[in-house]
Amino acid sequence: MESNELLGVASLLQTIDWIVIGVFFVMVIGIGLMAARTAGKNTDEFFLGGRGMPWWLLGVSMVACTFSCDTPNLVTDLVRGGGVTANWAWWAFLITGMVTVFIYAQLWRRSKVMTDLEFYELRYSGKPAAFLRGFRAIYLGIFFNCLIMGTVTLAAIKIGQIIFNIDPLPTVIFASIGVVIYATAGGIKGCIWADFFQYSIAMFGAVYAAFVAVGQPEVGGLRALLTHEAVVSKLSVMPDFSCWLSWVPLLLIPVAVQWWAVWYPGAEPGGGGYIAQRMLAAKDEKNAIGATLFFNFMHYAMRPWPWIIVALASIICYPTLADIHAAFPNIDPTYLKEDIAYPAMISRLGPGFLGLVVASLIAAYMSTIGTHLNWGSSYVVNDFYARFIRKNAGQKEQIMVARIMTVLLMVFAGVIALKFLQNAGQAFKFLLLSGAGTGAIYLLRWFWHRINAWTEIAGMVAASIVAIWIIAGPGEEGTKRWIVDYKSVQNFVQVVDQPAVASAIEEQQAKTQPLIDVLAGEVETLRGDDSQNGLYREKFHTLAELKAGNTTLALFKAQSPETLALAEEQLKATDEDSESVALIKKGKIYVYDARVDNLVFPVQLLICVGFVTLAWLLTTLLTPPSETSTLRNFYKLCHPGGPGWKKVVLNARADGEEIDQKDGITDWKLPIQLLCVFLGCVAIYSSLFAVGNFIYGNLLGGALMSVLAASAMVVLFRSFGKLGAE
Repeated sequence: MESNELLGVASLLQTIDWIVIGVFFVMVIGIGLMAARTAGKNTDEFFLGGRGMPWWLLGVSMVACTFSCDTPNLVTDLVRGGGVTANWAWWAFLITGMVTVFIYAQLWRRSKVMTDLEFYELRYSGKPAAFLRGFRAIYLGIFFNCLIMGTVTLAAIKIGQIIFNIDPLPTVIFASIGVVIYATAGGIKGCIWADFFQYSIAMFGAVYAAFVAVGQPEVGGLRALLTHEAVVSKLSVMPDFSCWLSWVPLLLIPVAVQWWAVWYPGAEPGGGGYIAQRMLAAKDEKNAIGATLFFNFMHYAMRPWPWIIVALASIICYPTLADIHAAFPNIDPTYLKEDIAYPAMISRLGPGFLGLVVASLIAAYMSTIGTHLNWGSSYVVNDFYARFIRKNAGQKEQIMVARIMTVLLMVFAGVIALKFLQNAGQAFKFLLLSGAGTGAIYLLRWFWHRINAWTEIAGMVAASIVAIWIIAGPGEEGTKRWIVDYKSVQNFVQVVDQPAVASAIEEQQAKTQPLIDVLAGEVETLRGDDSQNGLYREKFHTLAELKAGNTTLALFKAQSPETLALAEEQLKATDEDSESVALIKKGKIYVYDARVDNLVFPVQLLICVGFVTLAWLLTTLLTPPSETSTLRNFYKLCHPGGPGWKKVVLNARADGEEIDQKDGITDWKLPIQLLCVFLGCVAIYSSLFAVGNFIYGNLLGGALMSVLAASAMVVLFRSFGKLGAE
């Protein structure tokens, strides 16, 4: 397809496409209206579907929630930047998922709370517990939740720019209308049944998009894709183990630290958020376990490859962002990032199927947003409004407030997407850092009675402070200045001790920066003003050129090209494929291998985890545990077992109260649960790699991985009966 054919992509949406999209909207809204007949009875129906949902429906709903239109964009961003192996940034969260399945799903279902925030006043006591519940209802339910929805809406904006050729504001308005209708009317049942319908469409659309992508003339089929010189270096599912700068940040940190230390929506250590909401809506413990197991299998083993294939094909069809901009000149330059390559590839579909895949992307958007709207409103209503504002509020009043909050949350999310976000990777990293270090609290609070409300308050406050400090303070540039002096990276750094040149570069940067700041302000002012679109684009590109010319490497090349060439030659001697980056520190110019930048986020993450963990551990040890009656009631209800509760159980017996009817202290299920976690990880990772091997044409590798996956699954199901699920 030539570039001039792509200029008005909206013209590609023919009558059949609009019919497909229209039918989809009618069916989704119809599901919401049908669910509304029971959703308005009470809050238990509106937020938990009457606690009678089966595992298969909840599992599909969970996987649909995480199958948002921003997810393929994020995967595309990762693959185009760091190859298939970059997906370990989220693949590592499978460990979290398996821990939730086999350890925490039972506990959540036993708690019988309506939201995971209600847990705070079940597990902790006094005013700190009440404060924690109320504050996190607002912090998570509104601000954090809307940031997530803003990320999803950002993807919708980019799809709107490519597919419909419409501006961001109308995209946000149109994308919100349908989902707000069914989420407001049908509550959680409307969301779950809509998820079931939407997921089927979304998954088909993703697979078909991959099929079309490899059939593009530039690609020439799957075999040609996998042997193309621009793609070969991106194919490995594992990082390059010959250089630690590749495998430590891409694999070791996510697998060894990230999964347990970081709170991330949909992969919360110990379960939480909308995953906990689905588990609480299950018929019983077995259905809660089955739902989360099915979710993790579909999420990690089955879904990634269609997106990965499209991302790889986009490298051939659109090697650079300039190629995407040439094909779609009407794109707002603010949104011209690597992640926009996915909707650019989708635009190449033919009539009818284009409408179906567009409907699948809309389905992905609506399933995620619908869940987050219901989840967020449940926090605001159940854990803030009915708990602190109107304690005697009736069921009808609470449902009315929930529906009002659903609309307001959507508006807030739209504002965040329009004003603050630019690409999927940006928000992903911020979300990880803002929850770094708190994950261990959510794992331990079920099994160690010393964890109290002050523990969580300290963790939450410390995580916010450290994340804001490291982002707004040192930031990426400051973190790089720490890293380049590490002994472990000395082989990848060349230090040029030329104070005069360094001073000249800094002086030039200081002169140019005010111009950049002024121009950035003008660009932001002009953004969104259609009457000034031409001037906006002109100033935007001028700003980009100024920033590029003001880098240390560019100015160093202008000041002393011979010295730079020598430093780069010395780096090449270490690794022929190395690319150079430069910065100034204490009058010296550091020319370093660009792979050193891979350490920036892991270092920031480890700093956050270290400080936050120290803060909440000290707080735990310096403050008393929750009240005895609270601890005993919690244990009697959830019976988590283990040595962390031994003191509470023995003290209760000494007082003539038996709270350990399940004999959880001496007959602890954790060893068999950990075995199930391990087997689950082996089964799903093996399935993931089996699919990848078959796609890559490695039939023997695919067969071996399939056998390993099947064997692990057989042993897993034999062990499952020993968990004692009710």
